[in-house]
Amino acid sequence: MIDLINYLKRLVIGFLARFAARSGDSKILSFNFGNSKQMLVQGKGMMFRNKIPMLDASRMEWARRRRPVRIFPEREPNPHMVISGMSGFGKSTLFKSLIRDIRSAGVSCVIFDAHDEHSDAVRRMGGDVHSAMHSGINILELDGASVSERISELSRMFKEVYSLGYIQATKLSECLWYTYRKCGASGRNSRSLRSTPTMRDLLNELNIFMGNARSAGERNTLSHLRDRLSLLNSSAFAGQSINTEGIEKGLHSFSLGGMKSREARIIYIGELLGRIYARMHDGQRSRRIKLYIMVDEAQFLVDESASSSVITKMVEEGRKYGIGVIIVTHAACTLNRKIMANCASFATFYAREPSELNYVAKVLCGGNPDSVDPLRKRVGSLGLNEVILVSGNSREPTVVSTPKFGDLEDMYASCEPSESELLAFLRSRAGRPIMLGELERAGVRAGRDSIDRLVGSGVLDSFVFDKNDGREEWIMLHNGSISIGHEVHVRKMADMLDSMGLSARIIDNSNGPDLSCSINGSKVAIEYETGSKSSESTRRMLELRLESYDIVVVVANGLSLEKYARDFGSERVIVTSFEGARELLAGL
Repeated sequence: MIDLINYLKRLVIGFLARFAARSGDSKILSFNFGNSKQMLVQGKGMMFRNKIPMLDASRMEWARRRRPVRIFPEREPNPHMVISGMSGFGKSTLFKSLIRDIRSAGVSCVIFDAHDEHSDAVRRMGGDVHSAMHSGINILELDGASVSERISELSRMFKEVYSLGYIQATKLSECLWYTYRKCGASGRNSRSLRSTPTMRDLLNELNIFMGNARSAGERNTLSHLRDRLSLLNSSAFAGQSINTEGIEKGLHSFSLGGMKSREARIIYIGELLGRIYARMHDGQRSRRIKLYIMVDEAQFLVDESASSSVITKMVEEGRKYGIGVIIVTHAACTLNRKIMANCASFATFYAREPSELNYVAKVLCGGNPDSVDPLRKRVGSLGLNEVILVSGNSREPTVVSTPKFGDLEDMYASCEPSESELLAFLRSRAGRPIMLGELERAGVRAGRDSIDRLVGSGVLDSFVFDKNDGREEWIMLHNGSISIGHEVHVRKMADMLDSMGLSARIIDNSNGPDLSCSINGSKVAIEYETGSKSSESTRRMLELRLESYDIVVVVANGLSLEKYARDFGSERVIVTSFEGARELLAGL
């Protein structure tokens, strides 16, 4: 009897917890930086608890959290944060919300934008957007270091990024020394030069080394090294047009979308962060947050193997100098473990990949192995704009809502999302046709010019469906095997059949008809034809349908209607226009 009562208690509480988790009664996750009297995060949602009244202590359940989640950045062990999750679930919108809140608190911010998604938002907030292809940074500049220190740093960076062997790294060090010496270095401890070398000078020195090579093997080694470094001989690394001191004040975003080489992006970021890191050590220690460094799409920029990367050092040491780091990635499991170990706050959106699910569940569990499996399941069931959040001072995993496009009214009041942001949204929603009105309902203000440019470039297909009461504009990501006009008409026919009380099924494969339904005991196949098929292909298709269905209805328009009626019309193959389909089907 006691066991039965305990079982019923668990059943009721489990039901209530699940109901609460679905109820959506959660405040929007908001971030306020720079003032210990302000909250970094405020949210109210579902809390993962180890013990609930009436339940055994070993049971793990989700229960409503009655108090807000509060994270004060200056009271946390450190101000760093990692945000992970699958694309399309709200990371970019949360990223913009973070930028807005950082600027509202008067804290400076440097953003590394892998795909140029945040440029418009940064400009609207009065920030500066630097294109990496035009805002050059000369990586051979000494910038206060000695020649020996610079050679050592460059050799280490190139060795890590390009996975150079010992011989290649040694040859590169020699070439760098000769390059600096020709520019006026009197010795390896020199800190001033007659002129500053560039990548072109280094490549010329490699050509000289190749000409003096003693063997074919040595020449091949140098040739491979030159080919890799030649990708850096671009405007991004040609000159010094970035004021390192200046970018530490205000809001600055570096757009890396024009860089096609991942290695070039890593070197560009590494060089800029290296200079900020060096200046950081020259400054005074501070508990007050002065600067945030934000890295979006970090899986392309920071990997686990770069154990001594400058961003890892920044995460390890930045707290003491008032510098915070926020990293957004599709896969937290690919980040350097030192980064994850030194970020006090962690938020994860929905994830599906097994190794990522296992990793984030272990990060969230706080050392309690019994909670890993329930957390893994909860991460795999998160909806749009939902995260599970933990921090140094709020260690119970809590489900909290994050901002949607429509929640950033002050940011987007006079600004539409950039084309890259719009395209990222469409990739998650527009694999099949979607009406432009549906974008508005989803909180996306898609401008006519942006849509027209994406259509003109072939990225999107568009279709206008004329109705008696107006016109509907549809768009879809371009798919060479699917016609947007065909897909819209099939969907409209399915809606028409449903309104007639006929249960219609869309068959989304190449072996079945577009639609199938049952009318007065007869199996009916419905095909919408645009007229693009050859007569022979259409004949074979109809013969195949008649083997499985009693009647085949072919819906066509214009000249195709006359052609299909003349060539294929019969007692079992009925050809009609889209407008006449309702009356015809009602009479079967």
